[in-house]
Amino acid sequence: MSVQRYLLIVILSVVTLASFAAALQGYKASRERLTQIFDEEMKSFALALMNSPIKLGGQQTTLPSTFAYQVFDNNSLLLKSNNAPDKAMTTNNQGFVDDNFLNKRWRVFVLVNSNIKVIVAQAIEQRVESVEHVLLEAILPIVYVIPIIGLVVFFAINRSLKPLSLLSKQLKQKNVNDLTPVKVNENSAELKPIEQTLNLLLERLDNAFEREKRLSADAAHELRTPISVLKITAHNLSVAYQANNISQQHIDELNDNTLRMAHVIEQIITLNRTTPENFSQNTALVDLRELLQKVISDNYEKVDKVGQSIALNAKATPFYGDAFSLEILFDNLIKNANKYSGDNSQIMISIYTTAQRIEVIVEDSGIGISPDKLDKVFQRFYRIKQHAETGSGLGLSIVKHIVDLHHGEIALTQSPLGGLSVSLIFPQNINRGAGHV
Repeated sequence: MSVQRYLLIVILSVVTLASFAAALQGYKASRERLTQIFDEEMKSFALALMNSPIKLGGQQTTLPSTFAYQVFDNNSLLLKSNNAPDKAMTTNNQGFVDDNFLNKRWRVFVLVNSNIKVIVAQAIEQRVESVEHVLLEAILPIVYVIPIIGLVVFFAINRSLKPLSLLSKQLKQKNVNDLTPVKVNENSAELKPIEQTLNLLLERLDNAFEREKRLSADAAHELRTPISVLKITAHNLSVAYQANNISQQHIDELNDNTLRMAHVIEQIITLNRTTPENFSQNTALVDLRELLQKVISDNYEKVDKVGQSIALNAKATPFYGDAFSLEILFDNLIKNANKYSGDNSQIMISIYTTAQRIEVIVEDSGIGISPDKLDKVFQRFYRIKQHAETGSGLGLSIVKHIVDLHHGEIALTQSPLGGLSVSLIFPQNINRGAGHV
């Protein structure tokens, strides 16, 4: 059963039951009230007969009345109505009583004053008819208005559920490949969170599928070359083995190509692990200086091996972010500086803070990057041919991705040291919660 039909049945049932309950209560109240009114009328009529000289006129005197009445003097009938019997209508001597005569049920009132007794009676059937008439007059407008209420309720429910119907229609029309947002123009306050949640879910699914396709494309694009090189290296080793001429060069070549493939795989996995969902779940307060010290320590052996110097100019800098992704970010930047700045170069890392932002600068004294290539280095798999060293082309793409996750900005310029300067600018969020980065 649809929500619309269910609501219509429930509301109309409640209205109908409430109307009949009101009618029943009205019937009871009307019956009690009319009984009091009729009793007062009977009492007033009896008093009028008691004090009226008409009673001296004898039995043949007739007064227009809806009541049956009798007037006795010492048990002798002086006066009666045409609808009253010749004998006393009741044996009761005073007040109200219900009695039977002339094959009917009557409400009887007896008034006694000295030798005069006045008996006034009214048919109970007449009273019931009067009550029913009053109740009918009261309930008929309600009965007539119930269909109108039904129509009003139907159109009100139909209009109220229209956004839900449109949302249901959009969802039914979607196929497995359609992850576009749903939209209901006439949003109700209750439906808006549902629409937002559905669109957020569809967006996350779309992003997940896109990352999956991108991962497949990245792997297919980037692993093709090292796999081919490994095949060639394996072939050369096989030839050298058959000729009993395996040299250290063969071993070094195999080791270098294996390390290159491992690095490419690691970078691809890293890029796909740093998703917005993982980021928002792992955000916490970190010290950027402490994090940089750890990354520098991890890379110091490589830096020292080529005679480079590395320095950190920073003080304790608390920041809400994802420690895992920030570590990857700084590791990529320091590895790039180590790899491309050349032997005996200088690497400088600085942190500057203001009330509004935190700036991290990683610069070196190498040959840098040509100005015409600065805008291209963030593209995936883009490699700069001016360097002797080659990489996967994913390092700076990963850096920018992580900076974007932290709502920061990245800029590449020429360093005063002569090489490349990478400036990372993050909003100062020390007073924010982890979920608001």
